[in-house]
Amino acid sequence: MSRSPELERKLAILMSLAADDREGVPPPPRLRYAADVGALGPINIRHLRPAPGMRMSLLRILMTNACSYNCHYCPMRRDRNIPRTLLKPEELVRIFLGARQRGWCEGLFVTTGIPGRPVKVMDDLITALELLRERHRFGGYIHVKLVPGGEPSQIERLTQLASRVSVNLEAPCGASLAQIAPEKSFGTTVSDLELVRAQLLGERAERAAGRPRDALHPGGASGMTIQFVVGATTDTDRSILDTVSRLSAGGGIHHAHFSAFRPIADTPLQGAPATPALREHRLYQADHLLRGYGFGPEEVVFEPGGNLPLALDPKSAWALAHPERFPVEIGKASPEELMRVPGIGPVSARRIAVERRGTSLRTLADLRKIGVVTTRAAGFLTLGGRRLQTSRWTQQLGFWGPEEEVGAHHMVYQVSPGTFR
Repeated sequence: MSRSPELERKLAILMSLAADDREGVPPPPRLRYAADVGALGPINIRHLRPAPGMRMSLLRILMTNACSYNCHYCPMRRDRNIPRTLLKPEELVRIFLGARQRGWCEGLFVTTGIPGRPVKVMDDLITALELLRERHRFGGYIHVKLVPGGEPSQIERLTQLASRVSVNLEAPCGASLAQIAPEKSFGTTVSDLELVRAQLLGERAERAAGRPRDALHPGGASGMTIQFVVGATTDTDRSILDTVSRLSAGGGIHHAHFSAFRPIADTPLQGAPATPALREHRLYQADHLLRGYGFGPEEVVFEPGGNLPLALDPKSAWALAHPERFPVEIGKASPEELMRVPGIGPVSARRIAVERRGTSLRTLADLRKIGVVTTRAAGFLTLGGRRLQTSRWTQQLGFWGPEEEVGAHHMVYQVSPGTFR
C-alpha cells in the first residue's frame, strides 16, 4: 500500500533529524536507503483506537533491518540481498521527540532486527529507552519488542522502562519454529517471556497495594503481546489458540498478534502459497471470544482439519453448533447469555440490561440504536416471546469458498504486513 504524500513529507523530515550534524549531508550510508521498500520503511506512523472513544498515534520505528538470523519467511533474513539501514539509539530518540513536538504522535513502538549478538541489541534498546525516560523525562507510552536471548538483567531493565513488551513466538511449538527459523530457540523465547511476566505481575501487585504509578518506570504494566506467523508451517488454528490460551493463563498477556504468511521474494518460502487474510482475521475473532466474551478454549468450533471455518465468524459457528441455547429472550437473558448471541458484544449486552429496566424494547430498530448488529443477531433472539427472524444465518453462495485457491494469482511480496506488529 502506498503512503500518502503528507506522510512521505513527515517521514522525510523525521529522517533528516536522524543524522548528527557532523555526519553532514547526504546522510551516512547506513541511512541512505531508509526510504526504499527493501529497507522495510524503518519509520511509520499508526493511528490506534485502544478503547472506545480513545485515540492514540504511535511512531513505529525499526532500529535496523540488518539481521544475523536466516529465518525462511522473513524479509530481513541474513542471506537476502536488500539495502540495510540502521538507527543509533540517539537518532531514534531525536526522531521520536521531533515527531512528538510536531504533534504527529503521542507514543512510541520500537522493534529491530538482530545484527550480531542479542545482548548488544538489547543494550541499544535499553539505551534508547533510558534516554527517553531519564534524560528527556518522557512519561508516555512505549511499546518495545523483546530480543530473545538477552541477559536476565537486560530483560528486567527493558521491562522496567517499557509500558508494553512484545514477544515474538512465531510458531506454537519448538518443532514448528525449527522448520522456519532453525537458529531460534522456542524454549529461550518462552523463558524470556516468563521473566517479563514475573516482573509486570509484580509491578501490578505493588500498584494494587498502593504504590504510586511511576510514569518513567512503568514496569511493563500495560501487559505483553505475543505474535505468531500463521500459515508458514502446517500448524493448525487449534494448536495456535491452544498455545495462546496456555500462555495467557499465567496472566500478564494483553493480547496475541497473528500475521498471515506472505511469500517474500528471495527467501526459501518464496514459492509457498500466501495464507488467506481471512484466516488471520478469524484467529483475532476467536482470541477476542476467549479474552472478552467468557468463552473457554474447548468451546471454539474448528473444522475437521483443526482450522477455524473461514465462511463463519467463530461466534456464529459456535451458535449454530448449539441450537439448544437459542433463541435468547432479550427481556430476561443475562448479559453473559446475551454476549453469546452473534451481533451482540459486551457493550451492547450491558446497554440492553440497562435499557430494559426503564424502557420497553419493541423492535429491531430499538436494538440497532443501542449497538446490536441486528442482521446477525435477529435469528437468535426473541422479544416478548416473539421470534424476530425465522432464519438464523444467511450465507452468500459463490463459485468457491474463501479458503480455496482456485484461480488465484501467486503473489510474491517484498515485505510482510506483519513486520511492524
